[in-house]
Amino acid sequence: IDVPATIPEKPGELSASRKHSSDVLKEESEDDQNHSDEDNTEVSPVKSPPTPKSFLNRTITEFPFFNYNNGILMTTCRDLVDNNRSTLSATSAFAIATAGANEGPSNKEVFRRMSLANTGFSSDQRNIDKEFVIRRAATNRVLNVLRHWVTKHTQDFDTDDTLKYRVICFLEEVMHDPDLLTQERKAAANIIRTLTLEETTEQHSMLEEVILMTEGVKTEPFENHPALEIAEQLTLLDHLVFKSIPYEEFFGQGWMKAEKYERTPYIMKTTKHFNHVSNFIASEIIRNEDISARASAIEKWVAVADICRCLHNYNAVLEITSSINRSAIFRLKKTWLKVSKQTKSLLDKLQKLVSSDGRFKNLRESLRNCDPPCVPYLGMYLTDLVFIEEGTPNYTEDGLVNFSKMRMISHIIREIRQFQQTTYKIDPQPKVIQYLLDESFMLDEESLYESSLLIEPKLPT
Repeated sequence: IDVPATIPEKPGELSASRKHSSDVLKEESEDDQNHSDEDNTEVSPVKSPPTPKSFLNRTITEFPFFNYNNGILMTTCRDLVDNNRSTLSATSAFAIATAGANEGPSNKEVFRRMSLANTGFSSDQRNIDKEFVIRRAATNRVLNVLRHWVTKHTQDFDTDDTLKYRVICFLEEVMHDPDLLTQERKAAANIIRTLTLEETTEQHSMLEEVILMTEGVKTEPFENHPALEIAEQLTLLDHLVFKSIPYEEFFGQGWMKAEKYERTPYIMKTTKHFNHVSNFIASEIIRNEDISARASAIEKWVAVADICRCLHNYNAVLEITSSINRSAIFRLKKTWLKVSKQTKSLLDKLQKLVSSDGRFKNLRESLRNCDPPCVPYLGMYLTDLVFIEEGTPNYTEDGLVNFSKMRMISHIIREIRQFQQTTYKIDPQPKVIQYLLDESFMLDEESLYESSLLIEPKLPT
């Protein structure tokens, strides 16, 4: 970002100042020459060369920077150059406020030595080099912000072609700056390359492709599918459904509104999938008329839940345990007498893991200690968002935006997106997926309880 600076009246003094600053940084510059430019696209301003000669006689050019459109703040470079003094003040304040925040001790020492090196020169001489360093720092910060925006929030650009076009135009203008460092130019080019790549991995499309693979596949019974295969394919389905949720749906509690299917269709799809799996498992257990078959079905589903736990699919653990805890299953005392003690003990551990006690204390602890890929229980995060939205005002008593609330919401969404972005390396198996999506023998809650009473009638009191 070009920042106009006051040119001193004596060019000879400027050259002496630049030479002196260059000598001070010579040691650091020599160390950096052995490193490839591609090793680090986030450039530290301390690696900047002395002020180029072109900067001394440079005229200010205007190019479109950003405008304010559709709620997005975009500043115009034309506005910045109208007033040199205000521009310098704003740029200096920004760079000084941010440049030292993430710098290591070595970089801070370089800044200190640069300051000491300029001590023997006039204020005008020191300001020239200072403003050049600030320009490089500000350029670095802007490129880092854009890189993070483009890589972490791709939906913004997928749904807004105008925004994508404006960012690309801005970056192209930046790349035409003759004072731009090689690493900064490469960073800008990488951002443009990311923006122009065709999106071929939209998550809802991937889910539809997996479902299409099951067309024409004959459904095989529960006994034909090993527990490991069921756990893996259930994890694949759960994760595809979970990662298809765009982050925009987590704002405004849309899933609790009357128009929830219009405002948050993917959150509602996740809820529907959870209920389907839960009903499916309960129906699979109840459909067995033989008591030993029912006990074996319970033991196998508990084994599936434990494998899902090892795969960090806590959503499936809750799907299975909540299904087994339904009154239609829980009341089958004769059946539970046939279930092994080992299975009962394992089921108890799994239930404690995903219990809602203490605001899902145990589940949160497991999520903190696990590495993605992972499928968390979405309902836990939705409860957190409702708690924050309802319990914290949007504005402070002074009428200012409550940034503390916004940070809490941002922290939750960031954690969700972290789990969304790391995929499982599981190959889809159409036969197992077809079985898990089968609805031919599904029973609703009332029908489940009626069937439970038929296979094990109530004992007379």
